[in-house]
Amino acid sequence: MLSERRAAILRLIVSDYVESAQPVGSENIVRRHQLEVSSATIRNEMARLEEEGFILQPHTSAGRVPSDRGYRYFVEYLMPDEDLALQEKRRILHQFYQATSEFHEWLGLAASVLARSVRNIALVTEPSEPGARVKHVQIVFLTETSALLVAVLQDVKVRERVMTLTEPVDQETLTQVASRLNDALRGADAPALVHAAHRLEGLEGQVTETLLRIVEEEDAGQHVHAHMEGVRELLAQPEFHPSEKMLSLMDVLDERRLPQALPIRELPEHGVAVVIGREHSQERMREFSLVLARYGAADGPGGCVAILGPTRMQYGRAIATVRYLSEIVTGLMERLYAS
Repeated sequence: MLSERRAAILRLIVSDYVESAQPVGSENIVRRHQLEVSSATIRNEMARLEEEGFILQPHTSAGRVPSDRGYRYFVEYLMPDEDLALQEKRRILHQFYQATSEFHEWLGLAASVLARSVRNIALVTEPSEPGARVKHVQIVFLTETSALLVAVLQDVKVRERVMTLTEPVDQETLTQVASRLNDALRGADAPALVHAAHRLEGLEGQVTETLLRIVEEEDAGQHVHAHMEGVRELLAQPEFHPSEKMLSLMDVLDERRLPQALPIRELPEHGVAVVIGREHSQERMREFSLVLARYGAADGPGGCVAILGPTRMQYGRAIATVRYLSEIVTGLMERLYAS
């Protein structure tokens, strides 16, 4: 944990840089915030922050900018918990009351409202099932050392795999194994299958690992459709004025690839997730931050509401807006399914 003084300086650096998009110097901090310490004292503390990886010096100027680690510390420990003003909430909600009753249009409206509110890219995905789940398995004898695994998933998809067995097995044994696995794995998703594969041995373990590969292939192959708004707002950000940055941004905004980069499967059931810069698993996303939340029932169809922007983002407002829009879309979805 940072000392109280160092944390306060990091908070000022993040806030000033988010507002101005210009590196922040010690003299500017003292003058702008009327601090009762010298610029030399601030400079020394900034040097320690830089040594610890919380801020960076982008070029030869005296100013510093937050690093990904600095933004993460700010979001976790320094940022006040913001909420939208009641008047703004009412204005947003009123737009949904005026819209048609088509859920598809509600999602497009949510993306448009979100983009205007935070002046970055907004994505709202179409609802989908949380992930592939096992409904029933059957194992059919082929030869003494091979069998056909027939996996029926919860959405009634049927997938088959030929398995090479490590020792001779007859149909009766295969049927018994399938019966035990049906009792143990009915409704299992990928994480549950990973857990089961670690504790099961022999043929049961081999079948479970094959089921896991089938479910993971289904999850990876599921195409995520998203409503996207705010390209113009993001292009107006100063980070993307250089031509090479612009090309990088256009690659990220590929409408077929960007929704797939959203970590929907890893989202918590409640709350807002923030992924900053190099925390992204995909290299091309590492100059950006994502603020996203799930909508829909935890055990049923759902999607996510997300903001994509530069790491220099107003995280407090972004989190508050994503939280509120996800609550609205969840309520609309519950109303739709209840009718």
